[in-house]
Amino acid sequence: MGDRLKKTEFAPGRITGASPSENRYYVLILFDISNQKKYRALVKILKRYGLRIQKSVFEAQLKTPQIRDLVLSIEALMGSERFYDPGDNVRVYKIAGNCDVVAFGSCGTSILEENIFF
Repeated sequence: MGDRLKKTEFAPGRITGASPSENRYYVLILFDISNQKKYRALVKILKRYGLRIQKSVFEAQLKTPQIRDLVLSIEALMGSERFYDPGDNVRVYKIAGNCDVVAFGSCGTSILEENIFF
């Protein structure tokens, strides 16, 4: 593989809390937005919840109420009269079980730190 390509493996999945309401889930958000103002508004929302891992991809470790708030914020933006475009696309994946991630290139696993999110 050489020294030039960095390979990182980690298993984010669900993190079990002291009670079911404290469980955290690995959430992956992918989007394709055509309007620059809408794009910036969405990025601003997503930065409150997670880390940007690519230009149109964020990841986070969130509790169920946080996921609900995130989805409601995205829904409000996507459905607003000002920004509505049927060609735009946002996907929020909640990964509840075990999953394995293999990342090539610059990759931090700080997503797993407990103190990053509210």
